[in-house]
Amino acid sequence: MSPAAFPFATPLPWALLMALCFAIAAAILAASAFYRERLAEQAGQRFQTLDGLRGFAALAVFFAHCATNYGYWTTGRWDGGAAHFYGAIGAAAVSLFMMITGFLFWTRVLREGEALSTAKLYRSRIRRLVPMYLVSVALSALVVAVLTGFTLQTGLIQFLRDLRAWLSFGFIQNGDLNGLPDARYINAVYWTLALEWSFYAALPLLAQFRRGWRFWLLCAVTVYFGLRSPLWLCFLFGALAALAIERGLLTGRLAAPWLAPVALVPLVLALPFEEIYAVWPLALLAVFFVFVLDGQSLLGLLRCAPARLLGAVSYSVYLVHCIVLYSVMRAVNAVTPLGSLAPLEFWSWAALAVSLAVGLSAITYRYVEYPFIAPGRKVWKTSKENPENPPSPSPSSWDPVSPR
Repeated sequence: MSPAAFPFATPLPWALLMALCFAIAAAILAASAFYRERLAEQAGQRFQTLDGLRGFAALAVFFAHCATNYGYWTTGRWDGGAAHFYGAIGAAAVSLFMMITGFLFWTRVLREGEALSTAKLYRSRIRRLVPMYLVSVALSALVVAVLTGFTLQTGLIQFLRDLRAWLSFGFIQNGDLNGLPDARYINAVYWTLALEWSFYAALPLLAQFRRGWRFWLLCAVTVYFGLRSPLWLCFLFGALAALAIERGLLTGRLAAPWLAPVALVPLVLALPFEEIYAVWPLALLAVFFVFVLDGQSLLGLLRCAPARLLGAVSYSVYLVHCIVLYSVMRAVNAVTPLGSLAPLEFWSWAALAVSLAVGLSAITYRYVEYPFIAPGRKVWKTSKENPENPPSPSPSSWDPVSPR
């Protein structure tokens, strides 16, 4: 077995650390009236299972980056090596996030039709995505500052040029910053945000093809380009799911508990593919997504309170986990090379990193994300302490179920 594969020989660490994250989420719920209220506001929503799915997906990306961090600090390459399961669940998670986006916003297109407001769409996207993104860039820059001794290592002009990439939402690949080599690995998730923004930018035009033969023409064009860049198919799969909901094809029949093992079959079949971002594994993931969308909770796992809390903070988890993981693994490697650690030692440090990431995300969701999602709402006090400001429906983590 290669050294890069050694700590990743079994999915058992994933299961144990997921249990740890659920325990942390349960503790946050027990301690925070704010989060109990947010989950109470979501109670009864039809697509509640999507929130639980987000929680699992954001943490799956964390595990993928455990493998790539290990590869980087042991071989010098940002590569998970033979840790296929961990890389596969991360890629599957990114794909499912994009299917969720395609579903939610095509639902909006179908509901609003000609009344779709481009200005309102982009205002809501800016409020939802930009504040936490800027915080994640600031945290990444703080790590760079610490590692470079809080001194300017490059000329100011070069520093600003490098920073421009970090502020581009992934449209320009972030690289070195303040002369720190491979600084881009401090936060390696921004490239997916560029795809999301590209979809939002195209949505008003795509909306003109929402009905009749135009929609099927749009599908054909998307498939044509998707064969070359398969991730775009995820948005199409999400849009087709929205159309199935509108036409009454998904009525909750797939939510039956006895179908839980059946729902997992396409997911299990997708993960062994060498490349997840390909047509057939993405099609299998789309089948799994339809089950979840129709209410399949996997025996209640996707509906339980800890999973939904992790879903609520999933955007923060997505944007901060790499920063925390990189910082922890770099510090450990400076004392004891990661390659010399036993699997239990490595995963103990990973457990610390994921605990810090979830805890930090709970803070940033409350004080960075939520004030912009629900402007005018009190965040320092609960609604029970402010009876004149009763609870309003809480937006979901990445996008509201009924996008505004």
